Amino acid sequence: MASMSALTLLKQQIYKKSISLFNIKNYSFIKMKSNKSFFKKNSLNYILFSGILIVNSFNGQESSAQIQENIDIPNVFSYRSASCGCCKKWVNHLQDNGIEVVDNIVEDISEIKKQYKVPNNLRSCHSAQIAKYTIEGHVPIESINKLFKEKPSFSGLAVPGMPLGSPGMEIHSHDSHSHDYENYKVFSFSNGGNRKIFDQISP
Repeated sequence: MASMSALTLLKQQIYKKSISLFNIKNYSFIKMKSNKSFFKKNSLNYILFSGILIVNSFNGQESSAQIQENIDIPNVFSYRSASCGCCKKWVNHLQDNGIEVVDNIVEDISEIKKQYKVPNNLRSCHSAQIAKYTIEGHVPIESINKLFKEKPSFSGLAVPGMPLGSPGMEIHSHDSHSHDYENYKVFSFSNGGNRKIFDQISP
């Protein structure tokens, strides 16, 4: 009877150990399977995210290339006096927008204006030449881009005077606000003196 009890106890211990080993193996298998699923899921997310970044990168490059292809602006030959600070800022405005500028310092800027036949009522502090077009004064890059998109037959563009808020005529102080800037017009002109409004700018 005692031997039967010992045998029964031994069977029970063997059964418990088997159940314990099964549970450990089953847990390890489930954990390993879960880890594989997590790894596969996250790997897929990473690949998709990387693909989106690559596509966006190509789209950005394509857009930039398209803009450059559509607007081909030749080198700018600018003429100004050495003492004109706002003229230099206008040159910087073009350079900041990716345009190559040859910055010429001259003694008598009025001679340049006569040479390029800038009408007296459209004159400003500096002049420039871009291909066949004369650019007079603080003409913004937007108007220059429009000029080379349309490529009209007139002689050039001009912003007469020095309007506050035009490129090179910004005021950088704590007291200045954009609504203090003036709306101004960009005029086209011909060698014969005809002029028309080409663009209207609101700084």
